[in-house]
Amino acid sequence: MRLDYFNEKFDAIVPLSGGIDSTAALYKALKENPNKKYLVFRIDMVHGTSGHRTTREALATEQILNWLEEKGFDNFGFRELRIDYSALGMMPPVWDSEVVNFAASLVIQAKPEISQFVEGAIHDDYLEKGFDERLDKIEKILRLHTGKSLEELEFFFPLKDKSKVEVMRLLPQELLNLTWSCRYPKIVGPWEFGRCHECPQCGVIDKVIEEYPNEFPEGF
Repeated sequence: MRLDYFNEKFDAIVPLSGGIDSTAALYKALKENPNKKYLVFRIDMVHGTSGHRTTREALATEQILNWLEEKGFDNFGFRELRIDYSALGMMPPVWDSEVVNFAASLVIQAKPEISQFVEGAIHDDYLEKGFDERLDKIEKILRLHTGKSLEELEFFFPLKDKSKVEVMRLLPQELLNLTWSCRYPKIVGPWEFGRCHECPQCGVIDKVIEEYPNEFPEGF
């Protein structure tokens, strides 16, 4: 059973989009720290290009949390927030991570006992030009809005030494099957979405599947 948001005190906060990396960060944190209480939160980000993505990510998130409960994980609670910034234009001038951390700051203000932020960045992310600057920016956003110092709020990166394929291997296959990382889902049947195979996220996944044939589910 999930921990009650209103009556529990939480040690850490974990953003969950339903994607591979955020799911792996959550799974690893819960499994390795059974005595810590994690507040999982999802942001329903509504903007000009969100389209079917928010619907599919919401479904993935709920299926992932249900799977964790079925497997006996009982050290997490869940909270969902919705931020509509479609007024900023078709392509909002902010990164998703900036919106997530702003929303996280609101949650931490409501739950000031939280002392750790679990971030799903992986080794491959650090190879991207400007990634360190982005991390610095989103940390500043969080600290500015929470007023928490380095001693009061730790940033924890459980996957920072793992490549994409290692992150995918970390997840049990049935849990991996529940994740969703595509930015522009396509309707492929009644109430059924398929990956676009065109967005950068699909490109990364497709490359791993191509390089490691027969290791991951067909059609994943």
